Amino acid sequence: MKDKEFAVVDIGSNSLRLMTGRWEDDRWKFSAKELETTRLGYQIEETRHLSPEGIEASLAAMARWQARLGSVPVCAVATSAVREAADGQAFLAEIRARFGWHCRCISGLEEAALSFCGAAAGVEAGKEAVVLDIGGGSSEVAVGRDGVVAWSHSYPLGAVRLTKKNQMEEGELAALEAYCSRQWLPAPIEPSASLIGVGGTLTTLAAMELELTEYDPSRIEGCVVPLDRLSYHLDRLRRMGPEGRCHVAGLQPKRSDIIVAGLAVARSFLQHYGFGCIRISESDLMEGVFYRHSFHDAAWRGSGGSGL
Repeated sequence: MKDKEFAVVDIGSNSLRLMTGRWEDDRWKFSAKELETTRLGYQIEETRHLSPEGIEASLAAMARWQARLGSVPVCAVATSAVREAADGQAFLAEIRARFGWHCRCISGLEEAALSFCGAAAGVEAGKEAVVLDIGGGSSEVAVGRDGVVAWSHSYPLGAVRLTKKNQMEEGELAALEAYCSRQWLPAPIEPSASLIGVGGTLTTLAAMELELTEYDPSRIEGCVVPLDRLSYHLDRLRRMGPEGRCHVAGLQPKRSDIIVAGLAVARSFLQHYGFGCIRISESDLMEGVFYRHSFHDAAWRGSGGSGL
């Protein structure tokens, strides 16, 4: 494994992401993550199929990345949209045929475990961590300590899935949060547990809290957002029209239409389980794939590696 480089592509409902990792000096060294907003899971609840425009955008982004990656072994992991779509497996087959990458659809529980592994790696020994991963099509929750997941669940609550229109009235937001609250299951969460948030909704929350004009992962990492500040951002964004949201510092215009639904999921979670704040992590499922060595055997063998 010495000096071997690998790449992970995360095929999400809202976006496609790429990160490479190199094993050096007995640890992983990662590249900056790259993101393309593709909306692969747009209207999946109505159509039961992946968005044709999302498929086209995803394949185009993968082609650009492949041209740059060359012979670097790639493991692509697909989440909620591909899990649910009637044509999800056909889409993965197309990726294999075009790019020769190993790709697979992971379950909601595996997604939760990988996000936990990536985000909770820096939590102090013995302390319980709760990782909330809000995605485009689903949200995953994992509870554990010392890198071991004790409880997890995947919920059909995602920023893209729950966005029905660009403007949400106050009563509609209250109804959405009440709906989310009814979904949360009893979970063995200790009062002293640390809540860590990952995913585009929550990194965007941190970027808005920090009023970033340019996204800076080093500042996002570890940013703590109190519940009252989360509520401030959610309520002001709901009152704004889509055009107004495009000018909010820290909020990418391509996420402006789904941010209200995503933050509604977050606020309902904090209120339901009694958390006063959430710490945002840049490390997530992608790092988890590396830390748990979750490449398929063929991906490792294809590069001459024998695993860790």
